[in-house]
Amino acid sequence: MIDSHCHLTYISKKAKDLKEVLERANKVGIYYFVDIGVHPSDIDERLYILSDAEGVFFSMGYYPDYANENDEHTIKAFELKIKTINKKTLENRKKLIYAVGEIGLDYYHDDSNKEEQKKFFSALCNVAKNVDLPILIHSRDAFKDTFSILKEADIPKRGIFHCFSGNVEDAKNALDLGYILSFSGSCTYLKNDFLREAAKYVPKDMFTIETDSPYLTPQKMRGRANEPSFIPYTAEVLAEARGESVSDIMENALINASRVLELPIDTSKHIN
Repeated sequence: MIDSHCHLTYISKKAKDLKEVLERANKVGIYYFVDIGVHPSDIDERLYILSDAEGVFFSMGYYPDYANENDEHTIKAFELKIKTINKKTLENRKKLIYAVGEIGLDYYHDDSNKEEQKKFFSALCNVAKNVDLPILIHSRDAFKDTFSILKEADIPKRGIFHCFSGNVEDAKNALDLGYILSFSGSCTYLKNDFLREAAKYVPKDMFTIETDSPYLTPQKMRGRANEPSFIPYTAEVLAEARGESVSDIMENALINASRVLELPIDTSKHIN
């Protein structure tokens, strides 16, 4: 199955052996990983460190914190880097970069630069259109503006709301725009009944699952750095909320992420 959003090189910086991390994930049935970028400068290191890892797919992103870097030359350089990398090929792959993200808006820590963030997000959406890739959306305390930008953006409506943190109404708005929702360990936290309610609302073909590791460790493993092998703890909570089996949750998460990101995975091999 899949971890649709993780920061594998960050996990290794938490003094964890990356090979062992991936082996533990494989033991619980997680064989595919989408490794996420937060700045254009991180991609070379990620490609190098994970060059021998199996089942890893990459995104290139620009976290909202870097909105002050927004200018015409920076955006063009970001776009060019994605195009250049995707001209390279690996065995059995058509490209190296499968999504633009994470990108978006974050008003949680600082909302003093809202306009700057919105302009940055809009420009990055345009990059995604130009490189013909789906987007991975970071939206924290910013759903209204996020939805507004996505409605106005002249881009194909394909992508994932990473670490979805909204209520049922937010879920409806995201789904109406054509994006799928990704649920993380945050839906396991006792206080987050609203997230589990949102999870109930989402059609089975419109969600996926992630760790956002090394962050957002599921409730049962709090106190430890998160890693992909903890996916089943989140799947258990989603299964209970939705009245489905854990295997159904994990299978649909794989199918949906693979469809949206156009990952070269034969999902039929993993379906019971």
